[in-house]
Amino acid sequence: MGTLGIPAVRNRTHPAGNQRGLSLVEMMIALTLFVIVIAAIYMTFIYQQEAYLQTEARVNMVQEARAAQFFLARDIKMAGYDPSTYARTGFTQADRGEMRFTIDLSGDGNEAAVELTRFALASDTSTYADGICPANTDCRLSREWCSDAGLCGGLQPIADDVQAIEFCYIIGNMRSTTAPSALERAHITSVIVSLLMRQSYRSNNYVNENEYLPAAANDTLTPTFAGDRPDAWGPFNDPYRRKLVIFEVKARNVTMNPYLDL
Repeated sequence: MGTLGIPAVRNRTHPAGNQRGLSLVEMMIALTLFVIVIAAIYMTFIYQQEAYLQTEARVNMVQEARAAQFFLARDIKMAGYDPSTYARTGFTQADRGEMRFTIDLSGDGNEAAVELTRFALASDTSTYADGICPANTDCRLSREWCSDAGLCGGLQPIADDVQAIEFCYIIGNMRSTTAPSALERAHITSVIVSLLMRQSYRSNNYVNENEYLPAAANDTLTPTFAGDRPDAWGPFNDPYRRKLVIFEVKARNVTMNPYLDL
């Protein structure tokens, strides 16, 4: 019986020439699409980062303004506090950018041992009685408290990023001024505070061309202002965003001292 012949099975691969790779044009197109996608992702990241930094800077600016408002409102309300009526407390300095006043927390009537509070616009090296922070200078609202005239702790910062401040004093509920006389200081019934806050972060593609009117420059807020009204703050023509905050605080204790009547 003959043996059947079984043909041998041979594995043959396709010649390399049958496999087609990427051409140079295809590679360039793929590379271009890759670059476009990466650029889009990068621009989205930059935009989101800028938005985050802007939001954070704006929140910080508002928080600093709130801190300033809290301390000013709390302390000005106590200006002239003198339950015994013998300590002769009240405003001892009332300038546009700086104020001092005394109170008698102990109520013992000792005029030589009253507590003193001071607010001023200050930098690391100076204070500014006009309330205007010089260009290229970082200023802050600072507070000093003295348990008596000989025990002062020095100015301590309470709110950063303050570019300008104005104290406008209401005299006897009748007229307003930023420079009351010694006699008028005894009859300050309230203080209108104007704070110009500045973001610490520079904004891209933004130029601040705004003008900001403090209370003394705004005849709607201070129709009975005495003297020449100050100029508006700005325009600054720089990449910093700003916020103007104006509020009034009643000096409810000043006019209660019978020794300060006209």
